[in-house]
Amino acid sequence: MMQLAKKLVPAPIRALRWRARWMRHAPAYAAAPLQSWQRALGFTLREMSGGEFAFRTPDGMVMHTMPNNFSSFAMAVGGARDPEIWRLIERRLRRGMTFVDAGANIGAYTLPAARLVGPEGRVVSFEAHPVTYRLLARNVAENGLANVLALNEALGEEAGTLTLAFTAANPGETHVAADGETGAQVPVTPLDAALTARGVAGVDYLKIDVEGFELPVLRGALGTIRANPGLLIQTELQERHAARYGTDIGEIVALLRGEGLSPHVVDGEGRLQPVTGPVRGDIIWARG
Repeated sequence: MMQLAKKLVPAPIRALRWRARWMRHAPAYAAAPLQSWQRALGFTLREMSGGEFAFRTPDGMVMHTMPNNFSSFAMAVGGARDPEIWRLIERRLRRGMTFVDAGANIGAYTLPAARLVGPEGRVVSFEAHPVTYRLLARNVAENGLANVLALNEALGEEAGTLTLAFTAANPGETHVAADGETGAQVPVTPLDAALTARGVAGVDYLKIDVEGFELPVLRGALGTIRANPGLLIQTELQERHAARYGTDIGEIVALLRGEGLSPHVVDGEGRLQPVTGPVRGDIIWARG
């Protein structure tokens, strides 16, 4: 009976249960709970069509998305994918700076970062999956962000090709295919080479969200890391994701510590605090 009831309730409605838990911790919900619920329900109703749809963020950006994409829901309801991290970024990212988005999805970080750095700055975004990239490029264009370079490439340690596994039930977990998985063939390049080819030298902030493929991406970015002593690097480290590729998070920690970077978490005010326990989850790496 429980299984039958579950099947009768559309997936977007079921998703509201755990999305509501996220909402209760979002600053936008604390400031305006009724409006947040209105946005959440409006987003969910559009999502039930089963196809791509558009929504507007609280600060007026127009975004196109596929269903079941949590980053899109977060932008629609709260205006930020990770509110505490965005408080940090707003403190650190200034006009004229360069932001690199590795694993850009539909632009949840790319679009607001482009606004922060202004016409004098630059955002370079990498989204490997062709479907997601098409939405990213459309969002960049429709919001008139001429300072964004969106690239349909994966990042890794060496140039070549790789396979991306895409799950319609959770597009945010699109990832480099592990053994036995199938998907779309996409080009891969080291970040250092990709930036050099586009004449990008200085980088101020590097956000990496690649579902466990962090170690190859970082190995291909060592030139960029070494050339930018003030660089902040954002990573999302999860053991279950890294294990797909036989990676232990300790290897990632050792690589970045070896480059003089220390792990931090972000507090509720958007300030960096040194990590005192296991290095897991959303981590900001900084020197000094």
